[in-house]
Amino acid sequence: MRRPPAPVLRKLRPWIIGWIAVQASVAALGRLAAWRKDEGDESSTSIRRVLTHGGLELHPRNPGLSRLRVDMAMAGAEIDLTGIPQPDQGIDLTLRVLMGGAAVQVPADWRVWWRFRGVGGMGGDGVVQRTHDEHAADVRIHAIAVFGGIGIEAGGR
Repeated sequence: MRRPPAPVLRKLRPWIIGWIAVQASVAALGRLAAWRKDEGDESSTSIRRVLTHGGLELHPRNPGLSRLRVDMAMAGAEIDLTGIPQPDQGIDLTLRVLMGGAAVQVPADWRVWWRFRGVGGMGGDGVVQRTHDEHAADVRIHAIAVFGGIGIEAGGR
């Protein structure tokens, strides 16, 4: 004969089931958004990624890369720009982060400009050459984060 669950488990069961249902719904909506909005691959000049849950590793390799956009919710991303030569016009990187984080790796000799809005933080590793002239930058990062963080680090070629 099966005994009934403890009173605490009976009270928590609807909340646990609800939490799992919310997570599954967000994951399903994220997959749908990614299916509809993802553009390009690592060899494209313009790349866009949308993701919820999980992580993303992106290693663009097209020397003509001009635009990169990543929208994340409850996810993380690692973007490695060290595999491409220094751009003539600069690369625009747009990051929109909700409860997640991103690491952007750039070659040590690149100049980086960034603008951050939101609740969270953004910063360099001390080696990254930050410039305050948006037009002279090799990478321009436009970041919006809510409970998220973005780190920029220098990497070798």
